[in-house]
Amino acid sequence: MESRFETVRTRLEQQYHPMVTEPESGPDEKTLKQELEEYETRHQDKPLIRLKAEMLALLLTRGRIGIDSFDRFADHLEGKGLLWDLNNKCRKAAESHICATVLQSTRAFGDGGIFISQMDQSHTSPDWYAVLSLGPAGLRDRALAALEKANDQEAKDFLAAAACVFEAMRKLILRFAALADARQLPELAETMYAIADRPPETLRQALQLGLIYDTCQEMELEPVRSQGTFDQLYVPFLRHDLERGILTREEAKELLKFYWTKFYAQMHPNGKNFCFGGLASPGVDGCNELTELCFEVHRELNRINPKLSFRVHKGTPEKNLLQVAECVRTGRTAVVFSNDEVAFDMFRRRGKEEQDLCRYVLIGCYEPAIMGREMCCSMAAWGNLVKPLEAVLNNGCTFDGVRLGPECGLPADAKEFEAEYFRQLDAMLTRVMENTNAHERVWKEINPSPLLSGTMRDCIESGRDVSDAGTRYNSSGVMCCGLGTVVDSLMAVKTLVDDRKLCTVAQLSDALHRNWQGAEPLRQQALKRSPKWGNNHPEADTAGQRIVEFLAKKINRTPNTRGGTFQLGLWSIDHNFTFGKKCAATPDGRFAGEPLSRNLGASIGMEKHGPLALMNSAASLDQAESPDGAVLDILLHPSAVSGPDGAKVIAGLVRGYFASGGLTVQFNILDADELREAQKEPEKHSDVQVRVCGWNSRFIDLSPEEQDAFIRQAEVQE
Repeated sequence: MESRFETVRTRLEQQYHPMVTEPESGPDEKTLKQELEEYETRHQDKPLIRLKAEMLALLLTRGRIGIDSFDRFADHLEGKGLLWDLNNKCRKAAESHICATVLQSTRAFGDGGIFISQMDQSHTSPDWYAVLSLGPAGLRDRALAALEKANDQEAKDFLAAAACVFEAMRKLILRFAALADARQLPELAETMYAIADRPPETLRQALQLGLIYDTCQEMELEPVRSQGTFDQLYVPFLRHDLERGILTREEAKELLKFYWTKFYAQMHPNGKNFCFGGLASPGVDGCNELTELCFEVHRELNRINPKLSFRVHKGTPEKNLLQVAECVRTGRTAVVFSNDEVAFDMFRRRGKEEQDLCRYVLIGCYEPAIMGREMCCSMAAWGNLVKPLEAVLNNGCTFDGVRLGPECGLPADAKEFEAEYFRQLDAMLTRVMENTNAHERVWKEINPSPLLSGTMRDCIESGRDVSDAGTRYNSSGVMCCGLGTVVDSLMAVKTLVDDRKLCTVAQLSDALHRNWQGAEPLRQQALKRSPKWGNNHPEADTAGQRIVEFLAKKINRTPNTRGGTFQLGLWSIDHNFTFGKKCAATPDGRFAGEPLSRNLGASIGMEKHGPLALMNSAASLDQAESPDGAVLDILLHPSAVSGPDGAKVIAGLVRGYFASGGLTVQFNILDADELREAQKEPEKHSDVQVRVCGWNSRFIDLSPEEQDAFIRQAEVQE
């Protein structure tokens, strides 16, 4: 008799801490690591992609496995992270091919809180349709069939590597099946035997295969950051089971609770995105009975993880939107809403094929990409729009001396200040993208990924790994943080220098170098008398539009090294705090070290005219020119969404924002008084969730600085 979820919930939530495995199922991690090192030494002359595939196969076939008898699924496998030694060794060797000046520039920009340039191997979505329709044996056979026709050696090496890892995945599943037999767990054993050699047929089989695949790809060192268009992927299996009486609706919910608890218990630092809704095909809505079932589960579990995205279009059924909105209204805010109409326009502008658009997902937090056909590398570059303000006032250098752009004198007025800001920003972005290209150029020398690549038909057809531009679409994101802070600063210069003539640019520069010390009256004028972004102020919104137009033209037209281009992202995740710590005082009245504005939102405490004004400011931007994503955070007081019509308020805000041109939006429902009480007595408020950026957290787990920022935002809504 299998366990009921509520009777084992606590044990399930703790299953990886520690993870229990069977000593008889394989060597311990120390011995396994030694075996890997010896294998690498013996086969170091092999092409890296084949060496890595064979080392991954060793992990999958030799690593210790374990099954919790109270669980419905199995995925416990030791050895995660053991390929990092190979990865780091390859990275060190590859970086020796990168110009020393580029490496020095990358480090200086990173240490200075300016911009990070990197090879982003962490934002991926496999082709989940291929995984579920073919299974490991089918994926292996597809690679072998392509291998027979391959003409060049690189293709042969890639396809052989792909076949190798899928055969190893198949053997891992059979190992779990045998262990389940030995542990007298017949339902689990039957599930495992079924998916080893054929595609899944039942919901349990499909979910189990998804978990095994996820485990294997994570071990390959390409984190799985999207679980795909979940309701569309898995509803055929649900329907199969319901029609044949294999499961009832309540039993399916129970199964989903076991399944989602896996992701919650793993406590992945940034979570894995499950996508729902949207257009399944042109004119056909994708919401179905599994959509409803999953959001019932989300509401009942009341957890911060997994994180969910809900795609909305003009024809989205109101009942589905209201169900999701009700989850948000009651504090289950681990949901981001995405606008199909703007996303499709955005994809078309980027030259993506019409038949691919309905398969887009949000990878990671809110970065749109085509599932199974795109390596979006959404955080290939990420950083700080605010730093060029320092360069304007310090001869092209940050206040702490890092050369950012060309030498310059102090501007005479606001117009010259903005022009110089764009000149410094242009120089910074040029260096950032050059540095990023240098890192991406050596990707296949560091981390080829035949398991991930082997799910993608474009890689199979081209005979090239994802690290070698094998996918149909290859983009590199440039995440830009601090838009609101920059707008407010440009507006403050105009107010202080041009309009009110309270100081010269030189005097303002002096005050900022001194972190406003001795200039509090001037700072108060900047804070209280200057137009602010996020308040539907025409002048501030126009300044925001100029900045975004500049960024889009600069970034979206610049080629990367993988046959695609860079892409603008207007979001920050939590780097508005980390970058803020390394930013000097800014003209908007902000002190050195304080947080920057988050995502598309206003600076903390500066959103004075409510959510509609905030949405109007954000929607004034052409968000289809932000193909790496653009997200707005809306904070509402619980009283604004209380009662039977509360969900309609949230649904109406989503519909209104999307009709105006918004791309993605997410919500917090917070009471400042409750948050202050949670600071004082955290043990009494452990269930208060906050949408930090692209993920949720318990309020009591945030740093005091982050807690104070949410309280300041919530106070504005009182």
